[in-house]
Amino acid sequence: MVLREVIPLAQSETGELYVEGTRVFLEDLLEAYERGLSPEEMVLAYPSLRLEDVYLVLAYALRHPEEVEAYRRRQEARAREAEAQARRFLPRELLSRLGKV
Repeated sequence: MVLREVIPLAQSETGELYVEGTRVFLEDLLEAYERGLSPEEMVLAYPSLRLEDVYLVLAYALRHPEEVEAYRRRQEARAREAEAQARRFLPRELLSRLGKV
């Protein structure tokens, strides 16, 4: 008998991956994992998560490092583009106080 688990990841309309039933994005879990948080600590940090879902998502990420890294690069590029667009509309004085100029 072969058992298969469904990975509890969903994709938003804008392409962001998040844990189903929560507002926790894949990159949030990966960053927590890289900071050394255990799955149990992640559930404490994000109460909407279920422990079993965290384990499934982390297992998926560890089994598919190339896909996950490509996703993270796309998300980082989108974030840089959004910041660049916002910079065009923010007053120069505010940007200088934020250290962005």
